[in-house]
Amino acid sequence: MANVIFSISKIFDYINQKASSGAVSEDSDFVRFIDVGQGDATLIECGDQVMLIDAGLYGERYTVTSYIANRGIKNIDYCVATHPHSDHIGGMSQVIYNFNVKNLVYPICDKEKENMNYVLDACDERDVNYINPDIGDTFSLGGATVTVLSPKHKAEYENTNNYSLVLKLEYENVSFLFMGDAESKVEKELLRSGYDLSADILKCGHHGSSTSSSEKFIDAVNPVAAVISCGKNNDYGHPHRETKDTLNKRNIQIYRTDESSHIVACSDGDFVTFYSGDDVLGTAPANTHPATSPEETTVTYSYIGNKNSKIYHYPDCGSIDTIKEKNKVNFISEDEAIDKGYSPCKACNP
Repeated sequence: MANVIFSISKIFDYINQKASSGAVSEDSDFVRFIDVGQGDATLIECGDQVMLIDAGLYGERYTVTSYIANRGIKNIDYCVATHPHSDHIGGMSQVIYNFNVKNLVYPICDKEKENMNYVLDACDERDVNYINPDIGDTFSLGGATVTVLSPKHKAEYENTNNYSLVLKLEYENVSFLFMGDAESKVEKELLRSGYDLSADILKCGHHGSSTSSSEKFIDAVNPVAAVISCGKNNDYGHPHRETKDTLNKRNIQIYRTDESSHIVACSDGDFVTFYSGDDVLGTAPANTHPATSPEETTVTYSYIGNKNSKIYHYPDCGSIDTIKEKNKVNFISEDEAIDKGYSPCKACNP
């Protein structure tokens, strides 16, 4: 799979920036984490193109539309509704009515359709194109590429959070990973997938809940900074102590909208600097995650099948221990297993 890419480079020199008043240049490319209280909304500007990931609760709709309008933005290339929870898409309809939105990107999910129906109705009225991406699909955004890492089209989850679109964005030496509300179940799937999950900046899943940001996943991402979007004194106690401890133990800088309100992340390609208004919150060096050359590529098997039962499993399924080695078969993808006539295990539910 190609790496996912997002441009926040060519902004301004880091040393001059530190010596300046800290004001953010309006001509630069940014990732902007909008403070919508207990919800999510992220505005990405790359060259002359714009992506909005989520739009907060319905009660925050004017916060989002005013923020976008104050940037002088009229056209939005992609509105991403990560999943149909109201704290993520409640304000999306208002965005669609107020701006020229070209594409709505959202996952295939049969749960809580009533929330998504409001968004789809607005799209129909405004003639917005629909996109239901699958894993591995990519989008161009200015000089960048955005790749979808989850969920797959055939995914079935009990918890709506796990249908969240997971996006990785990267340009030159800087990369972002946006998790929506995806929880540890999806994190485990991503770890098994063999994808390059490394990213400089992690948008923590589920507002910093302990249901997300598992230690193994954080180690795989290995971010230099994490952003958490949550409301002041929210009823859920977000971010949870477990998540903060996991990040702090690894010396990962944490930036929170409940503490700093709107947060802007920008980079000169070597450093990522975080702002709240004109105040510099902190600066982190950008890691480099060079692409693996073809000769270095290793095959990662994500599923193990039983030649006798024609059932395929996750590698950590308890049933694997009962399969004789001679009856095991490895599959790179679920589609490969299905094409070979195998069915999913009902215990590990791959």
